[in-house]
Amino acid sequence: MMNTVQEMEKKDCTGCKLCESICPVHAVYFSEDPEGFWYPEVKKEACIQCGKCVKCCPSLHHELRSRGMNPEVYAVWTKDDEIRLGSTSGGVFYELGKWFIGQGGVVAGCRYTSDWRGAEHVLAEDMAGLRQIMGSKYFQSDTSGIYRQVREAADGRRPVLFAGTPCQVNAMRTYLGKDYPNVYFMDFICRSINSPKAFKAYIDELEETYQSRVVRVRLKDKTRGWQSLASHVWFENGQESLHDRNDDFWIRGFIFHDLYTRESCYHCRYRRLPRVAADISTGDFWGISGQEEEDMRKGISVLLLNTEKGKKLFSEVSDRFVYERHTVPEVIEGNPALIKSPVRTAKQDQFYRMLESHPFSWSVNRCIHKNLFGKGVSGIKSIARTAIKKANRLQGISIGKFVYYNFLSGKVVRKGGWVLPYKNAVLDLDKTARIYLDKGNLEVGINKLKGSRAETHVRLDSGAVWYCRNGCHLFYNTVLEIKQNAVLDSGFFSANGGSVIIVDKKITFGEDVMIGRNVMIYDSDFHQLRDENGVPVNDAKEVIIEDHVWLTSNIVVLKGAAIGRDSLITSETVITKNVPEHCIVAGKAAGRVIKDQVNWNRALIRETNSWFWQD
Repeated sequence: MMNTVQEMEKKDCTGCKLCESICPVHAVYFSEDPEGFWYPEVKKEACIQCGKCVKCCPSLHHELRSRGMNPEVYAVWTKDDEIRLGSTSGGVFYELGKWFIGQGGVVAGCRYTSDWRGAEHVLAEDMAGLRQIMGSKYFQSDTSGIYRQVREAADGRRPVLFAGTPCQVNAMRTYLGKDYPNVYFMDFICRSINSPKAFKAYIDELEETYQSRVVRVRLKDKTRGWQSLASHVWFENGQESLHDRNDDFWIRGFIFHDLYTRESCYHCRYRRLPRVAADISTGDFWGISGQEEEDMRKGISVLLLNTEKGKKLFSEVSDRFVYERHTVPEVIEGNPALIKSPVRTAKQDQFYRMLESHPFSWSVNRCIHKNLFGKGVSGIKSIARTAIKKANRLQGISIGKFVYYNFLSGKVVRKGGWVLPYKNAVLDLDKTARIYLDKGNLEVGINKLKGSRAETHVRLDSGAVWYCRNGCHLFYNTVLEIKQNAVLDSGFFSANGGSVIIVDKKITFGEDVMIGRNVMIYDSDFHQLRDENGVPVNDAKEVIIEDHVWLTSNIVVLKGAAIGRDSLITSETVITKNVPEHCIVAGKAAGRVIKDQVNWNRALIRETNSWFWQD
């Protein structure tokens, strides 16, 4: 049993510092790890073992429940062009903050520290303070002290707007402990929290290059337009550094490679709809179409009204904006971070090792590999010819489907690997659905019996997303369906004949999941039941199957179940609850652990039954 927050794993700690503020004897403090992120430690001599830090931690003992509704979605920008150009998107935060200050209230947000190397949460009580907390910071903000300040303002009945990352917003709600009618919460579509140590190294190198002290920083500067993602830095000697997404090392390392991301962001619990804690969510409306060129240059915000309270707030300030109604799938198209976490790779560890003895830009550059498609049209054609020749050597591949899904369809976004649809494959993808293939081959319809007409079905409804991180093997006669706005997030897995996977909310597969014959995996009852007041009583619940799990045959996995890594589920078992790691589970009802501390090996199975596997 965990006694203090010092014992928690890094993947669980968001660095919100709620435990520091909640401790009655000030025994909790934070220190930096080698990557520059802060984590809690406890002064043993001061700790009274009350357990309050553990009980109040949102990551440990609070089941996340959406407080709001399916959001109303708008594209928004302020009518004030000066504010719009000075904001990082459409000026939503500034206009909302201005309204609160005009009502005698305060706005809690993030500003740079005086040396421009860090960020901190503060209360803005006037327009000068509001201007300091405008704009993106792109690295972690220190929230020490802000909790008490917000509660004092709330208890004083002042209107309060708290703005932060989704995890910071949930931490503040937890700290306040009740719903204040005068406190509003605003989060943003968060890609990840970056390392303050990495940002400091970035600024240090710039100061050395320009031989002058930094006096101002603006990330996502619009001098070259909203979509340039430019970083603009001013120096005491009058010089300026302005580099966009293609040549600024901070942006390249973050946006394209996630080199300095906090560990908890790879396991984020807040990427969901409806939102967990915020009345309003905002961000850049990346991917929006049909807008004027001038508006695309100046910037457009996306606004999600998550609660009735949020809708009421927007009605108070809507006359300050140009706005139009949109849909959630349109937002996800350009903002996958709304529901998708970044992927951890070995590059993160490589970056920090290099940073110990090399400049920031050198460390980033060594971790970045040029995209294959950076070679232009001729390079794409060459790759296509090679891939098609290779596909021709794979008997049974539908060349027409191969060319369409790999080169012509916008429904498949490939970073690497190929979609290999066999002739018996039926793919039904809505125009708003997306398959994101990071690497490995996504093979649909393999191992079909000669002469058989058995098909393999893959269907994605509107807004459905499949993050296929390492390819998969879907055998003949399998069915995979992802319902409207649902998400399948998978490492490599194989699904044998007769298996059915249907996603209504979210299903997550770890790496190397083996699904035998006639296995059914559902995250929903698929028939909505309601009580006498019309409130749903059987909502969908996420299913999680961790790394290296083997579901043998004729197994049913139902909503809300989580199966721990390295486990094996025997035939005819129904899984309705959590299964621990390294277990064999058997039982026709809910299953029971019959043996623990076991393992299995796909390679050994493949070698022993080589007649069964056909690469």
